[in-house]
Amino acid sequence: MSSGSDPGRRRRYTHDTFDFPKEFEHRVDPHRRGSLCDRHCAAINNIHGDLGDMHSGSHQHSIMTPRILPVISTPPCCQQLSDEVQICDGCLVKTTITAENEVEANKLSNNYKFGFKKWKSHVTARPWEDRSEIVKELYSDLNVVKSPRGSTVTCGNILYLLLFGWWLSLLYLLVSALMFLTVLGAPYGKLCWDLAGYFLWPFGKVIQKTRTYSRKCSIKFNKCEVISEVNEAKENTPLLSCHEVEPGSHADATHWRRVSTYIWLLLGYPVLALAHGLVCFVAWLLVFIIPVAKMNARTVTEVLLLAPEHVHIQRMRKTEVPLEAEVVLCCYRAVNAYYYKYAVDGINVFAVNLLPVVIVTLVLGYVDSHNRFTSSPVKFTLSLLSIMPLSYYIGMAIASISAQSNFAVGAVVNASFGSIIELTFYITALIKGSREGNKCYEEIVKSALTGTLLGCVLLVPGLCMVIGGIRHQEQRFNSRSAGVSSALLFLSVGGVFAPTLFSKVYGRLVCGECQNITQSPEGHYLCQNCHFDLMENNGTLYYKHVQPLVYTVSLVLPAAYIIGLFFTLKTHSHIYDIHISDCPMPGHHHSAVVHWSRCRALIILLLSTLCMSACADLATEHISPILTNSTVSQYFIGVTVLAMVPELPEIVNGIQFALQNNLSLSIEIGSCIAVQVCMLQIPILVLFTVFYPTGFILVFSDLHVYSSMFSVVLMNYIFMDGKCDYFQGTVLVMVYVILLAVYFFAPSPAGC
Repeated sequence: MSSGSDPGRRRRYTHDTFDFPKEFEHRVDPHRRGSLCDRHCAAINNIHGDLGDMHSGSHQHSIMTPRILPVISTPPCCQQLSDEVQICDGCLVKTTITAENEVEANKLSNNYKFGFKKWKSHVTARPWEDRSEIVKELYSDLNVVKSPRGSTVTCGNILYLLLFGWWLSLLYLLVSALMFLTVLGAPYGKLCWDLAGYFLWPFGKVIQKTRTYSRKCSIKFNKCEVISEVNEAKENTPLLSCHEVEPGSHADATHWRRVSTYIWLLLGYPVLALAHGLVCFVAWLLVFIIPVAKMNARTVTEVLLLAPEHVHIQRMRKTEVPLEAEVVLCCYRAVNAYYYKYAVDGINVFAVNLLPVVIVTLVLGYVDSHNRFTSSPVKFTLSLLSIMPLSYYIGMAIASISAQSNFAVGAVVNASFGSIIELTFYITALIKGSREGNKCYEEIVKSALTGTLLGCVLLVPGLCMVIGGIRHQEQRFNSRSAGVSSALLFLSVGGVFAPTLFSKVYGRLVCGECQNITQSPEGHYLCQNCHFDLMENNGTLYYKHVQPLVYTVSLVLPAAYIIGLFFTLKTHSHIYDIHISDCPMPGHHHSAVVHWSRCRALIILLLSTLCMSACADLATEHISPILTNSTVSQYFIGVTVLAMVPELPEIVNGIQFALQNNLSLSIEIGSCIAVQVCMLQIPILVLFTVFYPTGFILVFSDLHVYSSMFSVVLMNYIFMDGKCDYFQGTVLVMVYVILLAVYFFAPSPAGC
C-alpha cells in the first residue's frame, strides 16, 4: 500500500488472494520502498517493536502465525536490498495483520474494532508445522523416545513420587501377590512385579511391546510341498526353505483365549484400572501434571491389556531401543509448566475442567432446593465458579461467529451477546429484590456496576502494564484510539452520575438515627444511615425531575455509543489502519479448519447463555445468607466478587496481549467493557425497569461517584502520552487496592 493513498479508502487483502492492486504488484524498482516504509511507520508507533531495535538493510524472514506481523518482517515477495530505510512523513499507526487463513485474519482484525469482543485464542486449527517444539510436546502421546538430557530427578518428578508413585507401586505389589496365589495368573504376577518398579519412578524408562516371529518353512519332496511353522531358528537348506512372518491377529486371539487372561480381567485389572483412573482424573484437574494423566490413561487402555510376554521394560541409559520393538509408553517429566496452553478442540483446558462444575451446580441448585445436601454459601460459590467457563464459551462463540461472518452479522452478535453475562446477573438480582421487597439487591447491583467500571479502568490495564512491563521495558500503544475510548468514558461516567449529582443538589437529607454528642441542644449530632430523600411530597422531586433526567440519560448514552461505533468503524477507521498483509506467506495456502462452525458456535452460544441465566438465578437465590451473615461490607462483595468474576477471561486475554507487546488491545479490553457498562448495560436496566418495575433508581452513593470519577481521571492522565511501563501499571493497581480497602471498611448500604 503506497503511503500516499487515501487512508479512508484502504482495502484489505489476504495472503490467499492473488488479485492485488497495482500498488501491491512485485516490481524490482526503488518504488517498492513505499511498502517497506509503511511497515517501519508501524515501528515508530511501536505496535510490536521499536525502531531502535532495527538494523538497516536487514532482511529477516519471520513467519509468525497468527499474530500481528513484526514491522521488520520482510516476506520474500517484498524483499529488496537497500542501504537505508526511508521513513514516510506524517504516517499514522499502521498495523499489518498476517494469519494462516482468512478466518484468523478476520478475527485479528475484529480485535481492533471498537465494540467487538477481543479474543486471543485461535478460532481455527493451527498447522502442525507452524507450532513450536514446546507446544508439540504438549500434544505428544508419550511414545517418543528421546536421547537422555540431564537428570530425571526434578522437583516435579519428586512430587509425582510423593503424590502417586509410592502407593501405585504398593498396589501393584499386592496385585502381583494375588496373581501368584492363583497359580494360573503367575505371568501377570510377574508383569505386576515389573510394573511396580516402573510406576514407583517411571522417568527415563520405556515400556515396549515386543514382537515374536515365526518361520514358515516349505519342505520339498519332488514337486510336493509340506508347509509347517516352526518357532525355532533354522538354517535354510535345499530341502527346507524358510522365511519370517510377522504375527497378526492369530497371536492376539491366542492371548484372549487363555484362562490366565480371564483371571487377570476378573481379579487384577479392575483394581488397577480404578486406581489409574483416579490418578488420571486428579492429574488432569491439576493441569500442569497432565503428562501423569496421559501416562495412566495409556497404561489402562494399552499396557495392561497386552500379553505379559509382550511387555518389556528397560532403562534408556543402558541399552538402545530394539528396532523390532514398539514403544508403548515413555515419560521423562511429570510436570510441564506450559500446559496452561493445552486445548481440547480449541477450548482451553481450564475451561474444559470447569465444565463439570456447571453441571454439578445446576443439579444441586434445582434438585436440592431445600439445602439438604449443601448449604447456600456452597451453592453461591459454585454458581460463581460456573460463570467463568460459561463466559469463556460465550466469548469464543462470539469470536468464532464474527470471524466467519460479514461485518453486519459480527456487529449484531457482539451488540446482542457482548454484555449478556453481566446483564443476566443484574436483572435476576433486581427481580428477586423486587419480589422480596429488599433494597439490598439494588445496592448490590449498583456496587457490581461500579466494581466492573473500577476493575476495567484500573485493574485490567494496570495488571497488563505490570506483567507486560516485566518482559518489555517500555510499551507503546495507539493514543488516538485510546483517546476515543477515553472521551466516551468521560461522557458515559458524567451521564450515569448526572442523576446522582442532581439529587444531591435538590434532594433533602434524611438520617435514620442521630445522637447528640455534647448533650446540649446546640451541640454536635452524630447521624447514621443518611440518604437523600427523593420521595418527599409524594415523590414530586423524583417523578417530575429525577426520573425524566434518568430517561434522558438512558437515551443519550446509547446514541453516543452508536455514534462512537460509526466514527471508529466507518468515517475514521484510519485511526486503527488495520489491513491484511499484501504478501502471501509460503506454505500457508491451505483452507481454514475452524474449531467451531457457525452453526455449532451459535448452538454453544445459546446453551451457554441459558446456563448462564440459570447460574445467575442460583447465585442471587443463595446470596441472602451471605449478605446477612457476612462480616464485611456488602459494598465490598459487590465491587469484588460479583463484578470481577465474570471478567476473568477478559483479564487473561488482556495479559496475553500485553505479553506479546500489544498493549493497545489490552487497554481496549478494559475501556470497551467500561464504556459498555455505562452506555449499554445501565440504560438496558433502566429500560427493563420501565416494563418490569423493580424499583431500580439510577442514584448511586457518594463512594461510588467519587471513586469512579477519580479512577477515570487517573486513567486518562496516564494514557495521555501513548506509552507506559510497569511503574505506571503499579500505580493503577495500587489505587485499585486502596479503593478496595475503602469498600471493605465502609459500612453497609442503607437497606442491607
